[in-house]
Amino acid sequence: MVFLFVEQTGVYSGFIPDLTLYCEGDTIEKVYDYARQLIQYYFELATKYDTEIPDASTLDVISAKWPECKVSLITAETK
Repeated sequence: MVFLFVEQTGVYSGFIPDLTLYCEGDTIEKVYDYARQLIQYYFELATKYDTEIPDASTLDVISAKWPECKVSLITAETK
């Protein structure tokens, strides 16, 4: 997950490039929680509709693509 802070709006953004998911919140913790929920919902729908799920990129690959951003691994429970 890639974290960004937009100073003009005071909003934190989170982007999960492998799944093309995006969320935002007023704290980085909220963005992380929203992202976990998005991932759970994504996997529920992907399973329901038999959608192919892309392989996860490594932390090094994501960090290299967004060197000026905070990059973190994120986990979410799936059923």
